[in-house]
Amino acid sequence: MCIAEPVITPSLQAVRYFLDPITFKKVKFAYPKKKESSELMQSYFDIENLPSEFGGKASLEYDHEEFSRLMVEDDERTAKFWGSDEKSRDNIADHDHLAQMTPVPAPLAITAS
Repeated sequence: MCIAEPVITPSLQAVRYFLDPITFKKVKFAYPKKKESSELMQSYFDIENLPSEFGGKASLEYDHEEFSRLMVEDDERTAKFWGSDEKSRDNIADHDHLAQMTPVPAPLAITAS
């Protein structure tokens, strides 16, 4: 499913030549202000959870700080689940979790002996 402006659709249609015909039949274009598109989106998604831009009733506000905090919490839960939770949230926030490695150049040719 793709939300597209009518001007973009012809160029997106060109993509069909790169897709399997069965796959392309599954591609649907939806336009923000068309009733048919709204009905299409509602047929695939719950109207209560579908953002209003797509014909639904949900109003979403994006707060980058809150989203980042939630992602860090999710990363910590995942690390704990997999047993790799040695780093604390403070270290993650300080970017200490990034690998401290120096690249080693690969030899271009085998050394003669």
